[in-house]
Amino acid sequence: MVRRHYLEKMAQYEPIPVSSLRDQVKQRLTGMPKKEFNVLVVGVPGSGKSSFINSMIMAVTGTWHEVAHYSERFSGRATHSLERYVMFDDNCKEVHEPHPIPDYKQNVIFWDCAGFPNANDEAYSTIVSLTLDGCMPTGTNVVECMDQTPKQLRSKFTQKVVPNTFDRIVFIYSADSDVPNNLVKAIKSGAKEGHDVPIVLVVTKIDKCPEQDLQQRIEEAKGATDLKGNRVRFKKTSLYCEELTSFPDPNDYRVMMPNEEIDRNLLNIWMSLTDRNIKAKPAENESCCVL
Repeated sequence: MVRRHYLEKMAQYEPIPVSSLRDQVKQRLTGMPKKEFNVLVVGVPGSGKSSFINSMIMAVTGTWHEVAHYSERFSGRATHSLERYVMFDDNCKEVHEPHPIPDYKQNVIFWDCAGFPNANDEAYSTIVSLTLDGCMPTGTNVVECMDQTPKQLRSKFTQKVVPNTFDRIVFIYSADSDVPNNLVKAIKSGAKEGHDVPIVLVVTKIDKCPEQDLQQRIEEAKGATDLKGNRVRFKKTSLYCEELTSFPDPNDYRVMMPNEEIDRNLLNIWMSLTDRNIKAKPAENESCCVL
């Protein structure tokens, strides 16, 4: 009897197969309400926001697509603007292929916000607040907006253009850099101005940080975002990139080398983002199992 209890307890902590976790995410995505589920992705320039969006698609579909534009590769508006991406739309498959998530309503939207420098300025929190208000249209040149005062911004963006509210903020922090404390404060301030939007911290590029520094930076990031001890809203991962997960066939741009560890981390992020129970203010006992 004791052994049975021990085995049952151990089974609770045994990671489920990535394929099963992927199926759970697909079920979550197809079972979501029809209204748009908006996720705002923010962070400093080069933190991996675009790579994060593309990697989140790769983890679910198993096929690589550069849906979100990389600022270092594009000189157009994507470098400076707020961009709207419908996750898992028809761009994630070829015309002749079936959709990778049957019955998916194409209603999960990731908004990639131009990278904010780590500066303490009311304009940044105002931009975040206006975006969450639905007053910032896609394609807005965020870099130009940073030179304006909060009063100027609020008088410029008065009309609601995003019909639905934002459901999540994902703050991307790159482990190979210092924690942008000023930017964290600006984002938290903007999110508090009449909004009820949970912030999820995702520490990226953990493969690029020396092991002796990684844990310290993770703890600093948790402290800055008030997420110490929270396993639902704090995640860490590497991202799909040519350096880690190269293309086996150089002639096939869609085939990126799959990585089970990265997939597991990203799929767990999907599980947290789609958890309907999390609110803006974390519950004292908010936690979840590592799947």
